[in-house]
Amino acid sequence: MIGALRTQIDILEETRVADAGGGASVSWNVGASVWARVEALSAVRGGVGDRTPPLRRVAAVIRPREGVTLGGRFRFDGADFDIVSIESDDARPPRVTLIGEEAAS
Repeated sequence: MIGALRTQIDILEETRVADAGGGASVSWNVGASVWARVEALSAVRGGVGDRTPPLRRVAAVIRPREGVTLGGRFRFDGADFDIVSIESDDARPPRVTLIGEEAAS
C-alpha cells in the first residue's frame, strides 16, 4: 500500500523543573509512540557562511493527535527533531505532516 504508516516515531513531551536560580531545566520524555511515514528532506545550515554541520530535516506523516504542537519534538532513528511546521493535506485526511529539524542538543 503506497503511503502506509510503517515506521514508529516517538512523540516527546517537555518537562520543566524549576531550579534555585529562577530558571528551569528542560527534559524531553516519550509521551507516545505512533506510526508514521518518514521522508528525508534537504538539510539546512544555521546561517550564511556558517561552518556548523547541516541539520537533518525530515517530514513525518502521522494521524492527527492531541498534544502535537509547534515547538514540540519527536524522535526518529535515534535523533530528536524540533517540530518547525505542521501541515495538513485536505485531499488525504486524516493525516498531518510534521516537519522536523534535528535538535541541537
